[in-house]
Amino acid sequence: MQQAIENKLYGMFWDMSPAAKKETVEKLANDPVTAFRNEEVFLRALNTLSWYELIQLTGPDNLLKLLNDTTISRLFPEGRRRYYANAKRLLSKYIISASR
Repeated sequence: MQQAIENKLYGMFWDMSPAAKKETVEKLANDPVTAFRNEEVFLRALNTLSWYELIQLTGPDNLLKLLNDTTISRLFPEGRRRYYANAKRLLSKYIISASR
């Protein structure tokens, strides 16, 4: 993982104890898709990381699976909700499954 992304991840968990922060960032570094299944962690990532950083961590297929309407509806402000709703729509339009 790039150092810049790791620094952002540490900043993302500013309200955690140092030990909990380190454990959470290590989980994200080792298996971001599983870590992002925790909606609170994923919401923080959507509010902190850029689109390209999220794609780099998860890949487009996994990001599409993680972006659900419930999570998107919890984003603030409304512009961010629209941004990720449009991103989800575009990902689903342009990703072709391997079975086709």
